Amino acid sequence: MSKRPTMNDVWPDKCGVYILDNESTATRFIDKKIKELDSMVKPFQVLNLDTLIQMHLKWLSYLPRVKPFYAVKCNSTETVLRTLNALGTGFDCASKGEISQVLSLGVKPENIIYAHTTKPQSHIKYACAQGVNLMTFDDEEELRKVSRCHPKAAGMCCRAGPRSCWREFSYWL
Repeated sequence: MSKRPTMNDVWPDKCGVYILDNESTATRFIDKKIKELDSMVKPFQVLNLDTLIQMHLKWLSYLPRVKPFYAVKCNSTETVLRTLNALGTGFDCASKGEISQVLSLGVKPENIIYAHTTKPQSHIKYACAQGVNLMTFDDEEELRKVSRCHPKAAGMCCRAGPRSCWREFSYWL
């Protein structure tokens, strides 16, 4: 049986993360950090990235051919996003701001899907200029708007309801 990977096995040390050893506790670390930052106003967060990494590795073990795309709106903390990027996760962005945020962290445009039911034309054009080509649409009107603003976009129909454009635009899928 292979050893279960730990954070130290997969973590790049470029993200400003402190990995606690077996002799440290989160409580001791937090107490120490509070004393260090006593005169500072900048907040800090304590996250258990090991859980995030283990969940990612579990996903890959069950669905090795399915690339996960993390919804940035769930937790846009830089450390979380950097961790997921280091693991090769894709990103589900719902706005120009989220696209800009993940791009600023070194995420490649091909690892971003712009997923929102109604995207402003200016945001679609921004995504196009940044090389973000994968987008979702829920209806024919949104598909036509994306097609006008970003001719190179690759679309995915998310909801095929009664007024769906599924048949008419199935070549786009």
